[in-house]
Amino acid sequence: MNRRVIPALAAALALSAAASVATVSTAEADDQTLTVMSLNTWHGGSQVADGVNTTVQAIKGSGTEVVALQETDKAVTKQIAEKLGWEHYTQSGSDVDIISSQPIEKVDSLSDLAVAAKIKGVWVYSIHLGYTKYGPYNACFDKDSYQTIYADEAERKEQAEKIVEWAGSGPSVIAGDLNSPSHLDWTEKTKAKHCDSVMEWPATKAFANGGYGDSYRVVNPDEAASPGDTWSPKNATNSDYGNKPEPQDRIDVILYKGGSLDATSSKVYGGEIGPAHKENWPSDHRAVITQFTL
Repeated sequence: MNRRVIPALAAALALSAAASVATVSTAEADDQTLTVMSLNTWHGGSQVADGVNTTVQAIKGSGTEVVALQETDKAVTKQIAEKLGWEHYTQSGSDVDIISSQPIEKVDSLSDLAVAAKIKGVWVYSIHLGYTKYGPYNACFDKDSYQTIYADEAERKEQAEKIVEWAGSGPSVIAGDLNSPSHLDWTEKTKAKHCDSVMEWPATKAFANGGYGDSYRVVNPDEAASPGDTWSPKNATNSDYGNKPEPQDRIDVILYKGGSLDATSSKVYGGEIGPAHKENWPSDHRAVITQFTL
């Protein structure tokens, strides 16, 4: 799939690639694999002490090559990348960025919804869907009807469809915070965990209909034994709803399609629950890490 290179960045990327050769060589990457992380930075690390350095340390310990960041900005992304000695791609007005220990070959963006970087011949996308009218609150706290919940998911469904159309045929990896659970998780098998509900969440269905596999659920197919919850290690209860237990869900995903891409391992990373962990994990989400063969 051909994509344009944003002209103003071409020279900068070339210089950045040259500058980072020594750094990349300290952790030789397998040309036949690509390891991707999705990480919501919780307002650029501003919600924890020394958030930028805490984020850097979390990434260093992950063994990943590419990180799709959400809730970040140009300055924070630049700081994180420079401290790691990595390349980065960021767009003004967007809260989605990409950093990479491997050379970035091309870049592109879709308004403030998604950015893309071609790495090892694969387009990697960082995305962040709308956060309003969060579905599990509708289902668990407000006890809304299925019809109402699906209507409230319309914006995220539209955003997902737009991303699928823009991304094209692949090979591609889409990583990000969907602000929506997965239709692969809210099943008959797990309805007791999910407020006695079975839901065909429209955003994840849109990606599935576009040919994208869900890497975590491909590797961990039992949704009951391996829920993979990413929201939220920081929030056990919800103060807006009388301190009821916060619904725990898998809303951060790494999706893929095209070429010979195959997910060989996938896990949630970081963010263990408990007071002892509140300062050494920089996000109110857990991260997701998937390794692909190319």
